[in-house]
Amino acid sequence: MGVVFIFILIANFTNPVDFKAGSSYFNRGEAVIGGEITEVISAPEPNNDNSLLAAGSGIGPGIFEDSEFDDRDPLITGQDSLLPNQNPITVYLPEPKPAAPRSAPYYGPSLAGYFIFPTTGYNQGRLHPYNAVDISRGDDCLYENIPVFAAASGVVTATYPTQSASKWANSGYGNYFTILHPNGVTTLYSHLKNILVGAGQYVNQGSIVAFMGGYPKTPGAGNSTGCHLHFGVRNAAQPFTR
Repeated sequence: MGVVFIFILIANFTNPVDFKAGSSYFNRGEAVIGGEITEVISAPEPNNDNSLLAAGSGIGPGIFEDSEFDDRDPLITGQDSLLPNQNPITVYLPEPKPAAPRSAPYYGPSLAGYFIFPTTGYNQGRLHPYNAVDISRGDDCLYENIPVFAAASGVVTATYPTQSASKWANSGYGNYFTILHPNGVTTLYSHLKNILVGAGQYVNQGSIVAFMGGYPKTPGAGNSTGCHLHFGVRNAAQPFTR
């Protein structure tokens, strides 16, 4: 089967019919090329609305010049855009709600005024797990006996002395003991150089019950980086957070 060449002439000539008739290579709308008869498709008659350009592009007449453009926003949006998604419409989403602040864990009721400050030093005031704060004294416990006081009257329920210098002695607490108070609250005192009370002993508020320890690698210091008292409270809010 011969090869058929189809010439599509699309141009905006003044008179495409004259162009076809005057060509020396065409004869009555047909031409002989390589021994085969091929059909020549002529261009449509011109008109004044650029229909030839519109027909070739698939876009309605006048879209390039006659459409109204806003000088402030020269691109057409949505379905009228020359290119899909050329200038998509912006959809504003609502602002996300801020996350609710995490509430502090509840360890029990506040007993403001019930406890006295249990030693001397700098109260770091940051609440530790198990409702405790650290009261620090640098390296002072190496050179002096810094007293630890009973924060309220009560009975010593247990003592845990150790001579181990391991940081994990007594689960990291080192030397420590606990006092049960008449209202059912228990206080804990840890990282001690010496414990001066015994289990079952009743102590008054303000009594000296121990000396501060906690200097690293000293007996009973436990998991500590310097002299300090770790003061914990059970069944009530920690009174010395800042």
